[in-house]
Amino acid sequence: MQNKNKLPSEIVLTYKIKHNYDLKNLLDGFMSTSQKAVDIIWENINWKEKQVKHRFKSKNKYKYYTTTRLIPEIPKDKDFKRELRNYLLNGWNFASHYVDGAIKVAYSTIESWKSNYLDGKRKRNKPTFKRPFVRVKNTLIKYDKENGTIRITIKARKEYLVLDIKNEWFFEKIKGFDIGEIILKDNEALITFKKPLNLSDKKVVIGVDSNLKSLDLFHPEEGWIRIDLSELRRIKNVYDVIIDKLKSIYKKAPKRISILLKKYYNRRKNRVEDFINKLTSQLSKLFPNAIFIFEDLDKLNMYKNSNFNRDLDRTSWREIAKKLEYKSIVFYVNPHYTSKTCPVCGSKMESQEGQVVTCEKCGVFNRQFVGSFNIFKRGVKLVKKLLGGVGVLPERSDGNLKTVRFLCP
Repeated sequence: MQNKNKLPSEIVLTYKIKHNYDLKNLLDGFMSTSQKAVDIIWENINWKEKQVKHRFKSKNKYKYYTTTRLIPEIPKDKDFKRELRNYLLNGWNFASHYVDGAIKVAYSTIESWKSNYLDGKRKRNKPTFKRPFVRVKNTLIKYDKENGTIRITIKARKEYLVLDIKNEWFFEKIKGFDIGEIILKDNEALITFKKPLNLSDKKVVIGVDSNLKSLDLFHPEEGWIRIDLSELRRIKNVYDVIIDKLKSIYKKAPKRISILLKKYYNRRKNRVEDFINKLTSQLSKLFPNAIFIFEDLDKLNMYKNSNFNRDLDRTSWREIAKKLEYKSIVFYVNPHYTSKTCPVCGSKMESQEGQVVTCEKCGVFNRQFVGSFNIFKRGVKLVKKLLGGVGVLPERSDGNLKTVRFLCP
């Protein structure tokens, strides 16, 4: 399981505003320079052979085989980076710090490709940039907090871009924040604001068990809380039915059906994002002093049959957790046996029909309560390790059932 539990140190907010500056030359130059940096780094990658062990399941037993993989080693030494920077500065007509930004973009792009390549999600193909943008470093930005103006250097001591955010709807929200990096595009700018995060007010750990039709939370004071996700499933199902029907008649009118498919795919995506945004906003407001603990689930290891697989694909566990990361602190724990471990004695339990699991020593429990409680306990151990201790285990282990239904139109 990949370690995703990085302790956050600051609050980061990003907002988009429009501008009417002509940045075509800068955008094209930055994209071209970033691509040159990728090309040079790619040419200097050292590919090393490594024996990798794989396994697959056959008749309830695991079988193993070995393959040879080429593992990329990306050049990162100071001399290489210095030579790369000097080369890219030749003929550069804008502030030199943009070249540093282009090199940073190139390295982050190749690191992202490497991560996906090692996971089997990418082939050995060099990344390329298709959409022009500019990454602006802090050294090129001057922010006047009182007047709400942001001055960006285009050419040192010659040309500047000024953005006025005082009348923007988010100006009050970012008071007390420092400015971070800015992404410039053709007619808009993405502005990042940062503020140190105070972890002293995070006093509660909440375990979250992700299920097909609900999120089951365990709160150390409130007990067991169930969040009904049937509305989210209904939204996905409605659009999936429409999309499936369109696909079945695609050959009759390909151009027209393609337009309709794009339309309904976008509608589905927007409705789902709207639901998840509202859900995570309510969670962060209901539990402002909480640290949420999710399972580090991988759907690829959970597929069984076509009907279950379709239901599994309609879940949005990862999207909910990722969106909540922008509004609260989220950590991940190992999901193995969270629904089969007795919450009282810790022994392995047997599953029965429905949502019931049985412990020979302690009796019968609801599977989803058991899952959320065990995730909570693992979360408490993890948080104590990272932060030094928050989230007190309650004396009782039965919990109280509360049902909360979030309806997002």
